[in-house]
Amino acid sequence: MVFLTGPRQVGKTTLAQSFLNPIKSGLNYLNWDVASHRKWLTTQLFAGKQRLDGAEQAIAVFDEIHKYPRWKNAVKGLFDTSEPHTHWIVTGSALLNVYRRGQDSLLGRHFTYHLAPFSVAELAAAGRPVPSLAELMQRVFASPSPAATDACTTLTRFGGFPEPLFRADQSFLVRWRRTRLDRLINQDLAVTETLRHLPLVEQLMFLLPERVGSPLSLNSLREDLEVHFATVRHWMNLLERVFYGFSLRPFSQRRGRLLKKEAKWYLWDWTEINDPAIRFENLVAVHLRKYVDYLNDLGLGELTLHYVRDKEKREVDFLLCERNRPQLLLECKRTDTTVSRSLVPLARLLGVRRALQLVERGATMRERTEEGVRIQVCPAAAVLECLV
Repeated sequence: MVFLTGPRQVGKTTLAQSFLNPIKSGLNYLNWDVASHRKWLTTQLFAGKQRLDGAEQAIAVFDEIHKYPRWKNAVKGLFDTSEPHTHWIVTGSALLNVYRRGQDSLLGRHFTYHLAPFSVAELAAAGRPVPSLAELMQRVFASPSPAATDACTTLTRFGGFPEPLFRADQSFLVRWRRTRLDRLINQDLAVTETLRHLPLVEQLMFLLPERVGSPLSLNSLREDLEVHFATVRHWMNLLERVFYGFSLRPFSQRRGRLLKKEAKWYLWDWTEINDPAIRFENLVAVHLRKYVDYLNDLGLGELTLHYVRDKEKREVDFLLCERNRPQLLLECKRTDTTVSRSLVPLARLLGVRRALQLVERGATMRERTEEGVRIQVCPAAAVLECLV
């Protein structure tokens, strides 16, 4: 089985259905949100009265099946009786937590793949192979292609979700975003939170865009919402689970000058952010998260993404690690091409030999080595089009 997970309206269903030829609703495409599909699944298929062994069911898609309370045991039993005659794609906008306590883990029966919003590399249609982290560290970045520059501008303005991106209409984006947030609250979150708490969770979602890119103080949020600390932490975990955003942990490996600070928070839909510099940083964060997930999902690496800050309040936006070993530092600047003063000291502290400063606009390509650290200042589009 393939578990395809990602933010709501990112295109999971469209991608899954592209493997079906033809699509036969209720036969090889089964959506838990469709009443007739739901009835057939519970009374026929999961009850063992019918099997998935028809010629049209060599590939089958189960959409939003995780909303069924006993979906893991049901899918496990069905898969064990059908495998290896069928191949299944299981999709869901909420995180498919297959290791949840008290249910079968489905271990050895699936691979999980993450679908993220569109990226510069996809829109620029570069067709290049995705570099490993080692290859990325060795690359000397040239000026970006015109297609990559245009893609970066379009993504910054309209986001990476298919509908608003390809419509490229600001009024549609505003309406689409309102509808998406409403569905996140009243469908995805309503499954797990009591109705009396949903207005406070919605208020939390309104507070978060203003806190993107900075260490997130849960205590400050607790005071704003007038709830317990554990409650805010629980809600933040839920928002990450339903793909409203994702957290970025600080890197710390018992290095004396590094601080174990709060996590940073980024949104999958960066168009909610008004500040241009923070929106650009969020766009880069999603691109790097997508790159990390891609290599990890395919078994091509063991990567993690962090940020770095020390006791002198020097900070670098992003750190890519391989097997928890710091490898590449990345700093985001909207227009300033002056090399950040934090790059060299933090690179030396971490033992990193390569650093990139990504500039959204007006960057002049240049490279230098300082205290053994190789630093390159370059347009962000030049780096982003080399990812995935």
